[in-house]
Amino acid sequence: MYKIKFYLLNTSIKYVLINQFLILFLIIFINLIELSRIIEKDNQSLLNYIYLSFLKIPSVVNETSPFVVIISTAFLFRYLIKNNELIAMRNIGFSIFDIFQPISIGIFIYGLLILLIVNPITAITEIEYDKYLNNQNENLYSIKFSENNLWIKNKNNDDGIYYINIKNFDIKEMIAKDIKILSIQKENKEFFQSDYGIIKDKYFALNNVNQFDILNDKYFNHKEFILNLNFSKESILRSNINYKNIPYYKYLNHVKTMKKFNLYSSAVGLFYLSEVLKPIFMILLAFVVMSFSAKYKRNDSFFKILFYAVVIGFAFYVLREIINKFTITFDTNFLFSYFIIFIIPFIIGVYKTIQIEND
Repeated sequence: MYKIKFYLLNTSIKYVLINQFLILFLIIFINLIELSRIIEKDNQSLLNYIYLSFLKIPSVVNETSPFVVIISTAFLFRYLIKNNELIAMRNIGFSIFDIFQPISIGIFIYGLLILLIVNPITAITEIEYDKYLNNQNENLYSIKFSENNLWIKNKNNDDGIYYINIKNFDIKEMIAKDIKILSIQKENKEFFQSDYGIIKDKYFALNNVNQFDILNDKYFNHKEFILNLNFSKESILRSNINYKNIPYYKYLNHVKTMKKFNLYSSAVGLFYLSEVLKPIFMILLAFVVMSFSAKYKRNDSFFKILFYAVVIGFAFYVLREIINKFTITFDTNFLFSYFIIFIIPFIIGVYKTIQIEND
């Protein structure tokens, strides 16, 4: 019994790895075509071309992993059916659940590796990829959310740099509180402190400002002070869109930061929950594919099994996108949204598996 289960475990892992490699190769090839257009437009070198392609590998692995599980499970059961191994296991007393148990362990190991290793690597490479292709703004400004702080580096027209730290910021009203600014110019260095400010268009209007001239050791007080900026509200919002480029172990802290700056939404919670529970969701996908694939006979066309596997994968993708859109539009509780995404394939899988057991 244990030898059979170990055999199913090894076989499931083998099929997952083979299909992951094949799908990765296909996606990277398509991505290379798209990158070639970018390189031709920007006159970049072949080395940059290879470098950008390499950066996309972790992201492709992470995003295609559910589809890899779907295709791998279909191929695995096709192999077991073709070699009469599925029938032999059933004849010696294995239920369909007994057969699926070691397969689910193999898929869970794969999903765990995706979460623990590929997910953090993807966060790093995607940021580097976006920065490489969109580095035109890096020379003007840089916006970072870090724990309970908003950090901004703004380059002004006088070849100077403002380093801005904001402790409390309401992005809806663009109101900042507890503000500290370090100004480094060619011939001057100054420090500003203000309790209140508001960003409008590309101006930062500060009230009750304490100014310290570092080089000349002089203090100044201003009721109002205007700071020219190279970014707007849209720039700050765009800087936070990369919540998908956060490694799993920083999800909780990032959520706290987004809530502090009124940036959190149910869509973010749904995405983070989906990533953390991805290994379990992969098992569910494999379970549904098995419930369709295991009923076919040895002489049945494998293209039927593969077709069903692709349709299942596409249907779950459409379902997830619909639920995501619904969550964003109506700000639905992300736990409820994920429950819908999870329960529908679970019910389908249980129903089809019971049918197989009763046949």
